[in-house]
Amino acid sequence: MIFSDLQKNIWERLYRIKTNDRVGSSYCFSGPMGSGKEYAAIEFGKLLNCEKFDKIPCNKCSSCFKFKSLQHPNIKIIVPLPSSAKSNKGSGPLDGLKQEDLELLTSSIINKGKDPFYKINIPNARRITISSIRDLRRNVYLKSQTSGRKVILIFDAHLLSDGAGESANALLKILEEPPKNTTLILVTDKRSMLLPTILSRCQIINFPRLSPQTVLNILENNGVENKNAIEIASLSDGNINLALELSKQSTLQQTFSELEELIKLITTLNQNGWRKFIENFSMMANRKPEEFKFKIYMLQLWFNFAYSNRLGNTDSSKFVLLVESLTAFNSAFPNADLAGINQILEETIESLIRNYYTPLTLINLLISMQRLLKGKEPLSIL
Repeated sequence: MIFSDLQKNIWERLYRIKTNDRVGSSYCFSGPMGSGKEYAAIEFGKLLNCEKFDKIPCNKCSSCFKFKSLQHPNIKIIVPLPSSAKSNKGSGPLDGLKQEDLELLTSSIINKGKDPFYKINIPNARRITISSIRDLRRNVYLKSQTSGRKVILIFDAHLLSDGAGESANALLKILEEPPKNTTLILVTDKRSMLLPTILSRCQIINFPRLSPQTVLNILENNGVENKNAIEIASLSDGNINLALELSKQSTLQQTFSELEELIKLITTLNQNGWRKFIENFSMMANRKPEEFKFKIYMLQLWFNFAYSNRLGNTDSSKFVLLVESLTAFNSAFPNADLAGINQILEETIESLIRNYYTPLTLINLLISMQRLLKGKEPLSIL
């Protein structure tokens, strides 16, 4: 599926920017997770450099061919990286990386070129490092040796502001004096975490969630059987990353059975159960962070369904497998603050990014959950 079929209105806007010769120096592609923002950024860069420009990139010229593998000299991708003790003003962003992290980054960029929905994730990468932005500042003003337009893609751009925000401040200097014939695209799920001074210098393009039909088409293109694809598309809430992860699970029935066991564990006061939860999820966060995030996303999805069930949408195909347990939950906890529960789960995911002490984060989750189930304000111990 080409991007113009994925987000038609977004693509029309990007196409008009190109055809009207009004390409800006900086954009912020913002929207919910799994809405195709990174894909759009790559395709927009490809469009700006296509040698046979039409309504979509030709995918045949030498420029498009190089963009397809993310090897074009006019494209630079910046992603969160692990912090390095060797970092200094003269070092490059890759100088302090472990060999296995460097190899993973290289293979991840190759995979991203093959699959635009692939997410680049390097272990212990908590922020956009200052060395990445310093390296950008050293090179972005140099004259290009090729024709076309330079395109700088910053994925997970909200992590510029992590820590002391030095990376964000360094980038701000580039945005204030943008280099000629260059476009920076900041891609983020969490626009509110970016500095207002950075956002004020970017043209904001807001991405809506993908439609269920679009998610269904992508799943079927990836070889998911039609019946499963329909169920997953209805469950994913327009998040293609979540949909693709669900498609890798053995069966939806088993996935939701495990989810219901997890719900029971975190909503019941049980010392042994809580200890087991903290031990297992702390280990998971350390060794398999993507699985940890997937489990928390599924908890968020379940509580969103609980809210729909509370409103009386009990016949929705989105949660037909869960309707009995959702109804029982709402009967047992009629005053539960479901929005607050969703927020505390979101903070649990962010704690992984911010490298907080995981066992303490999980204790905070369990204690807050008990209060929120009773409609009370959570007590943060962080």
